Amino acid sequence: MPDSIINAYTVILIFLLGYFFKRFKLVEIDTARKLSYVVMYITLPCAILAGTQGAIDLEQSLFFILPLAFVISFCFPLVGYFLYRKDPERCVYTMLNLGGFNIGNFILPFMQTILTPDGFIALCLFDVINAFFCFGGVYCMALFFNRKGFDNGEKIDLKKILIELSKSITSYCCILSIALSACGVVLPKELMHPIEVIGHSNTFLCMFVIGVALNFAISLEKIKRIFSMIIYRYSLALIAALIVWFTLPFAPMVRLVIVAICFAPITSLAPITAIKSLPQFAEDSANLNMISVITSVVIVTIINAFASLMIS
Repeated sequence: MPDSIINAYTVILIFLLGYFFKRFKLVEIDTARKLSYVVMYITLPCAILAGTQGAIDLEQSLFFILPLAFVISFCFPLVGYFLYRKDPERCVYTMLNLGGFNIGNFILPFMQTILTPDGFIALCLFDVINAFFCFGGVYCMALFFNRKGFDNGEKIDLKKILIELSKSITSYCCILSIALSACGVVLPKELMHPIEVIGHSNTFLCMFVIGVALNFAISLEKIKRIFSMIIYRYSLALIAALIVWFTLPFAPMVRLVIVAICFAPITSLAPITAIKSLPQFAEDSANLNMISVITSVVIVTIINAFASLMIS
C-alpha cells in the first residue's frame, strides 16, 4: 500500500478518535480550545523548524510562490465581495470564510511524510503570505471593502494590520526556516532533537483537536447557506489548482503542494474573526469550518493517494 494512503487513513483515524473522545465525554470542547494553543505556539512551530534542511539549494524561481500566494489569497475573499457587495453583513461573512487556508494544522500533517525539501520550502513560502491574510489581512480587507455599510467601530489601518500579523509565531518560524535553508545553516543536533520530538506530535495533536471540535448538529435552515459557501470555496480552489498545475513551470512536487493548499480547509481563525465582527454568524462560520475540514479530508486524501503518479 502506498505511503500516501497509509498517511491519509492514519490522519483520518486520529480525526475520528478525537470526535469519539468528545462523544463519550472523555474530552470536553474547552480542552480542545486549550490544546489549540499548544498546537499554535509549540507543536506547529516545532514541526516547521524540524523540516528545515540546511543543505537545500533554494532556487530563485521558488520565490515566485510569494506573489502567487498573494494573488490567490487576495482573490478568494475578493470574489466574496462581488457576490454579496449589496449586503454588507453577508459580504463580510462570505469574505472571512472564503479567505485563508489551514496549512499548518492540516496540509502539513497530511503531507509531512511525502514532502521533499523543495516541497517543504514551497509550503513555507506560501504560508508566509497565507499567515498575512489569516492573522488580520482578510479581516481588515473585509471590513475595509464594506466600511460604508458595516461599521463595528474599529479603525482599519496599516498599524492594526501589523499588530494582528505580529501575533503569528507560525510566520516567524516559516521565515526562519526559509532563511536557514537559504543560508545553508544546519542547527546543532542538541537543539534539533527536542524540536523534532515535539514537532512529530503535531500531526496527532492538531488532528485530534479538530476531531474534538466537530459538531454535527446543524439545523436544516442553515444547510443551504453552508452548502453554497462550500460550493463557492471549492469551485475557486478547483480553478486555482488547474491554473497552477497546468500553467506554472515549477517541479511536480512544488505544484502538488500548491494544489493541495488550494484545497485546504477554511482557516480555523474564520469563526474567531466572525465572533469579533459578526456574532450573529459565528455559529454558521463554525459549522462551515467543520464541513470544510471534512470536504478537504476527502479531497487531500485523494491527492495524497495519487501523489506518486502526479510527481513521477
